[in-house]
Amino acid sequence: VDEIHLSGVYVDHLIQAEDNEKRIERLRETVAGQISDISGPRGRIVKRAAKEFKDGMYVNLGIGIPTMASSFIPDGVHIELQAENGLMGLGPYPDPSIGQHGDADFINAGKETVTAIRGASSFCSSESFSMIRGGHIDLTILGGMQCS
Repeated sequence: VDEIHLSGVYVDHLIQAEDNEKRIERLRETVAGQISDISGPRGRIVKRAAKEFKDGMYVNLGIGIPTMASSFIPDGVHIELQAENGLMGLGPYPDPSIGQHGDADFINAGKETVTAIRGASSFCSSESFSMIRGGHIDLTILGGMQCS
């Protein structure tokens, strides 16, 4: 506690936690980069959404079907994925066959485990939404339950 520096404007006192276990709500992994086949109406929606990706875009993917679109990025297109919960540089699902494991700190909007690519950054969700609403994100794909 003596080594923590926080502005007194925001903090009155600190309480040291006894149990700091981080729980993974939705462990999602892949094996050797395999993409599960998505068919039917959901598959058509996902594949159509992925056609909106253009090289160099910053893209926010919402909950549900939008998160699946990251598996269908067209060849030759490099995009930077952003999770609304505060991660820029979203990578694929962890692959245990190459030593990657789920980490409760790296999750997408649907609380599924993901990896962070080299150069990724994390920030609070309010900053994330400021990026989206401020027009700094080129494309946001919302899930059906995120629309009113």
